[in-house]
This record gives sequence, structure tokens and C-alpha cells, in this order.
Amino acid sequence: MRKLKHIAYITILLMVVGHTNVIAQFENKVTFNFSLGSIQPFGVKEYIYKSTNQQYVNTWLMPYLFSNFKRGFSFTGGAQFNINRYFAVGTGVGAERIGSWYYLDSYNMNGERLEKDFLSWKITDEGTTLKEGVNELNLYNFSIGVFPRVNIAYGKKINPYVFVEITFNYTDINYVDKRREAWLDLGYTEQAYDDWYNSLTSPAAFRNTPQSSFGIGLYPGFGFDLNLTQNLGLFVQGGYSFIGINKSDLEEANLEPENFHSIKAEVGIKLSFLRSKDI
Repeated sequence: MRKLKHIAYITILLMVVGHTNVIAQFENKVTFNFSLGSIQPFGVKEYIYKSTNQQYVNTWLMPYLFSNFKRGFSFTGGAQFNINRYFAVGTGVGAERIGSWYYLDSYNMNGERLEKDFLSWKITDEGTTLKEGVNELNLYNFSIGVFPRVNIAYGKKINPYVFVEITFNYTDINYVDKRREAWLDLGYTEQAYDDWYNSLTSPAAFRNTPQSSFGIGLYPGFGFDLNLTQNLGLFVQGGYSFIGINKSDLEEANLEPENFHSIKAEVGIKLSFLRSKDI
């Protein structure tokens, strides 16, 4: 009987050791991630703008810059080191582009309620329309980030996880003044256009938007892995993205200070290497 007990103990011990070795065998320590995604800015759309003109103050609604951008797309690439089955740390780079901005400007004129695209324009001469069109606003953001990640079901076919990424961002705003181009095409001079435009009492066309801004951001989110093989898998993740915008850059451009808030969703592929038994 005692001999059978010894055999049972040894068998259990071998099973535990063997199971541990199997787990270690399939733990990949390094993972590379690549993804494409969608980004949707959000936030308060407008604020009250005030302009002092001699003895009185003009007030009207003006659009915020970042919250009125529409949906854009993103690309990310990164690498993570899996410290154990539950915890990983990583770093990555990202690029985002949004090529659409829209705000419907509503106002009263001569007792009539009018609406128009805020970036639209028209050049007239004695009541005759010579040219009309819409200006453009484009946003580009480039980032470097570091993140911790917690796995909930590592090694399973489907592994949910949560993460928090700290990002360092370079945000660039490109304003295309098509009205200026049309003005010059009609034979008018640059000086005449600049004199007229500088006489405006509001930043009505975002001519003075900040060309660039550096800021720190935060991207907390969750996702799940779909493990196809030991080394290949797919993943889906998303969350809330915050990017701090330099306040002085906006104030110097005669714009209301704000930060960049968005919702992100990504789909990607992951490649895992260096099983723990090999290192």
C-alpha cells in the first residue's frame, strides 16, 4: 500500500511538472502588433465668441476646432514583452489622419434665419457671384506610446484584455484656403486679399489655426485576442483617447483653448515569437 502511495505521489508530481513545462513551452515572450482603425472625435461643438468694437461688444457662436472633425483612420505598430501569463508591457507608434471637418453656421440676417457650411465662401462683385467653394481642414497626429496590459484568459482561443497607453503626440493642422487661391485666379493681388482678411473681427475661416502642437495623451481601453496558432493571431481593441493640446498655440491663433477627445476602434494582426523555453 505504501509503495502504491509513493507511485501515486510521483505520478502527480510528474504531471504537475509536465503541465508546467507545457505552459512554458507555449508562452511567447515577444509579440508584434499591427493594426488599422477608425477614430471619431467628440466634444462640445461651439462656444460664445466676443469681439469688442468701439462702444459695444459683439457676441456670436463659434465652432471649436477639434470636436468638429469627422471620422478618420489610424495605423499603429508596436511590440510588447509578455512578462508572464497575465501581465505585459509594450511600446508602439501610431499615425492618424482626419480629412473632413464640418460645422453648420446658423445666423440671422435682415430678420431671416440663414444656414451655411462654416468653411464655405463666395466671391461677389456688385451682386454677381464670381466664384464659390469650401475651404479644407485636415488633421494629422503622430504618436509614440508605452503601455501596460493585463490578460484575462491568456493561452485560450479568445483572450480578453485591458490596457492603458501613455502617448507623446505631434498634432498638425493643415488649413487649405481655397478662397485665397480663387481670389488670385481672378486677378486680384495677395496684398489686397491680406488687407481685407486682416480686417475681419472674428477667426471666421480658421486662417490662423496652429500649424502644430506637442502634447501628452492617454488611451485606456479593452480588447480581445483571437489566437489562430501559437505564433499568429488577430485582435480587436478600442477605447477613449485624450490628447492635450498646447493652450498657448490655440490662444495665439485667436481660438478657444481645448483638448482633443476621440473614440478609437482597431483591428489588427499579432505575431508572437521566443517561447519561454527558448530563452
